[in-house]
Amino acid sequence: MQALFDPQALKRFVPFQGLDDHHLLLLASQVNYQKVPAGYCLFEAGDIDSNEFFLLSGEVELMTSDGSRRRLTADSEQAARQLSRLRPRQYTVSTTAQSELLIIDADMIEELQEEMRQSNVVEETYFVDEVNSIEEAEGRELLKDFKVALRNNSFVLPSLPEVAMKVRRLLDDESASAGQIANVVNADPAIAAKLIRAANSPVYHGSKACDTTQGAIVRLGLDTTRQLVISFALKDLFKPRSSLLKKTMLKTWQTSVEVAAISLVIARRSMGLGYPPEELMLAGLLHNVGVIAVLSYIDSHQTQVDDEHKVQVMVDQLKAEAGELMLKHWRFPEDFIVTAKEATHWQREHVGKADICDVVQVAQLHNMMRHKRPLPVAQIDQLPAFIKLPLGELTPQLTIKILDESREQIAEAQHLLNQ
Repeated sequence: MQALFDPQALKRFVPFQGLDDHHLLLLASQVNYQKVPAGYCLFEAGDIDSNEFFLLSGEVELMTSDGSRRRLTADSEQAARQLSRLRPRQYTVSTTAQSELLIIDADMIEELQEEMRQSNVVEETYFVDEVNSIEEAEGRELLKDFKVALRNNSFVLPSLPEVAMKVRRLLDDESASAGQIANVVNADPAIAAKLIRAANSPVYHGSKACDTTQGAIVRLGLDTTRQLVISFALKDLFKPRSSLLKKTMLKTWQTSVEVAAISLVIARRSMGLGYPPEELMLAGLLHNVGVIAVLSYIDSHQTQVDDEHKVQVMVDQLKAEAGELMLKHWRFPEDFIVTAKEATHWQREHVGKADICDVVQVAQLHNMMRHKRPLPVAQIDQLPAFIKLPLGELTPQLTIKILDESREQIAEAQHLLNQ
């Protein structure tokens, strides 16, 4: 039993894989190990507590507020992370077999990870490596300054717009009604109007026109409402002063919209992905969210940038890590964070079935092909993400044909997000 508390044994869990031996030892000293019988409730949907639960052995059942259930065993890919990370809790989780668990205070995990991030910043300050261009050197310098500014609170990451935050919180409450959600959405007339237009669009059109926010929410459903409100709120999140930064932001937004639209089409065409299509559309929209943080930092610190290529080099070097920080700041699920961080890691490998990042990667490649841009891989069917995607016995040529046939759906999704 002592092996369970071996600091190295903690590395089986993804949140601890970046910790060094010293921090693993500190964490191991604070672990609370529990062995519980079947039928034991760990926590309920809506709970707000400070513990993180990690499944060592056995099996648990996750039940959503609408009564849907799924089971998770200790050897599954999902068990490599904590159970139901978001607060309030999104699931009621109970054991379905005798199980072993590690319970660790969430604040301690955050403190250890932050300490590691800060020590990495210090190391990078004195790290010298060969660079291939002046722009790359400037990008690295900006990355170092960006991290130091975050650590010293001299730069604050942009916040998700208030209406989106309120809708997210309200939709986590199983007792919330469509009328209550409509009242929150109506506080932002622009988003309310976009939601009604979405409900009446060809993508979601019902038998008759919908003319109220509450009616739109009922037609769309709560999950779709959540994704669309966040998507609509993102467009106006950042308005830089510089015309050059505005141009970069607009270009990034248009690319993100196109990738989001193709992600939606792929989700609807794929078999057994296990993700709602609108969730994958939102992931496509957010895969470049780090650009918002980078441009906001450049704008707020009045960094002298007068060359479009130089801005793009800086954005390319910073956006993955900045996107990871942004989505953590906004308390998004881990799948979204991984996608922002690894969307352009074309040879990424992971255990298990296709995930959100795989869909977004394939969507990005198809978008490059639509615009006749060079691909980062020789052949799309050699991409690990493409191989994992449950599209049946489809060749790359046939997937292109599907997207060509789905051009109208892509145009509709683009229109929806560009309102």
